[in-house]
Amino acid sequence: MTVSSPIKDIQTIEKIKELYKKKNMTRDLLLFELAINTGANLKDLLQLDVKNVVNKHYLVVNSQKSFPLTEDTKKLIAKMTENRSASEPLFKTAKGNRLDRVFVFYSFKSICEELGLSKDITVASWRKTFAYHHYQKYKDLSYLQWLFNQTSVNMTLKFIDVKENMNLRYQQGVCL
Repeated sequence: MTVSSPIKDIQTIEKIKELYKKKNMTRDLLLFELAINTGANLKDLLQLDVKNVVNKHYLVVNSQKSFPLTEDTKKLIAKMTENRSASEPLFKTAKGNRLDRVFVFYSFKSICEELGLSKDITVASWRKTFAYHHYQKYKDLSYLQWLFNQTSVNMTLKFIDVKENMNLRYQQGVCL
């Protein structure tokens, strides 16, 4: 079984986005954008309806967690929801059914293969990608622990594939 890794390289993320755009896969691009920019669970994202995202500045998942939406994501949402009913699924198949995780898995796998990306980049990488970049920017492990319901710093660091000796970090950083 392959363990997924975060997508650490920004250029790789941009290549994935560009290929989605080139293939005119707006739905899949929006799903990818939401996942890597919010850390929301794929299962929760697939349950969203149009009314959950139209004219919103925050994505609210499970009535518990809210995530700010980027301007690019808002534009994608507007494009994808134009002339759609508020009650219909945001992510749906050509037949109008709610998109499922298996389809998303194979679709993303196809994108990764076309780009020649490592087999350890999967749909499970999306949340890890958000977490990795959030940590690199803010060094905020407590938020990530809360977001992913993890009980230890070590678990969170392992999840985002960061090898850091927290003890040394704080010993070097505190001078009173």
